[in-house]
Amino acid sequence: MWHLFPSCSHVPYKHSEDRRHQFKKPRYKVTNWPDYNAALKQRVDFTMWFTEEAIAQWCPAKTGARGRPTKYSNVAIETALFLRQVFHLALRQTEGFMNSLARALKVEISIPDFSCISKRSIGLQRHVLSNALEPGAVVIVDSTGLKVYGRDEWRQEQHDVAARRTWRKLHLAIDEHHQILACELTTPEVGDPTAVPDLLGQITTPFETFMGDGAYDGEPVAQAVLEKQPDAQVVIPPHKGAVLSTTGHTWRGKHIKTIAQEGRLMWQRITGYNFRSYVELAMQRYKRIFGNTMKARALARQKTEAWISASALNKMTSFGMPLSVEI
Repeated sequence: MWHLFPSCSHVPYKHSEDRRHQFKKPRYKVTNWPDYNAALKQRVDFTMWFTEEAIAQWCPAKTGARGRPTKYSNVAIETALFLRQVFHLALRQTEGFMNSLARALKVEISIPDFSCISKRSIGLQRHVLSNALEPGAVVIVDSTGLKVYGRDEWRQEQHDVAARRTWRKLHLAIDEHHQILACELTTPEVGDPTAVPDLLGQITTPFETFMGDGAYDGEPVAQAVLEKQPDAQVVIPPHKGAVLSTTGHTWRGKHIKTIAQEGRLMWQRITGYNFRSYVELAMQRYKRIFGNTMKARALARQKTEAWISASALNKMTSFGMPLSVEI
C-alpha cells in the first residue's frame, strides 16, 4: 500500500471540481536545497553533454563495406542534438556552438554541418531509455500535446485570425523515481490506449504496477499490460458508470467494488493512485525545460527530437531532484 499524500484533502481534480474551494491548498518545503541547487547548475555544464567519451567515438570504425564511409558516428550526431535541445539552438547555431566548444577544448575534430545533423537525425538509432536506468516497480503513462507550428496568440488576438496549428502527441511512461522509461511521438489522431503497446515494448525491465488515468480504461490496455507482465497490478480508475463484468479482468472488478464500498478517495489511497501525478510533473518539466513547441517539422525528425529530449531529461534527473515535504 502506497501513501504518496497521506492527507485526505488531496482529491482527484474531476472528482472534487465543484467543491475544490473548500480544501486548503497544501504547501511544501524543499529539504535539500544545497544539493538541488548544485544539480540545477550542473544541467547546463556543456562538458556533461560534449563528453570525452563522445569525442573518442566521434568517427565511426571502418567496416570494409563498399561505398563512401560515414564521416560522423551516431554518437557525434547525438551529441549535436543534445546540445541543440539543452541550449535551445537552431541547427546553424548548433554547428557554430560545437565549433566554438571544439576550439575552447582544443579538440582536433571536425564538426558536422547543420544539413548533416538534420539528415542524420531521421535514421538515428534510438537506444532503449530503460537500459540506462535502474527502473522502479511502477510504470505510469500519460500523454500531452506539443505544438509544431502555427500563428502565435498575439497575432490571433490582434488580427482576429485562425490559429491553424499542427500538433503532435507525446506519450510518456515513467516510474516512481521520475525516470522516463519510454516515450513515443504520434499524430493527434492516435489515442492514448493505442500507444500503450509501443510504450511497453520499449521497457525491458519487469514492473509490478501499471498506472494511468481513466482514458486508459478498457480491455485493449489491460491485455497489453498483462501480456507484457502477467502478474502486474493494473491501477486505472473505472468510469463513473462502470459495472461489474463476468468476463472481464478481476482487477477492474476489484476497483469498482472498492470504490462502491470505500469511496473514490479511499480507493485512491489504497491503490497508490496518487503516484499518477508524477507523470504530469514529468510532462510539466519537459515543457518548461525544452518548451512546448517542436523545432523539427517532419515527423521522423520530431520523433528523434522527442527521444533526445527524454534522454536529456533523464540525465538531468540523475544529477539530483528536490526532496519536498508538506508543511
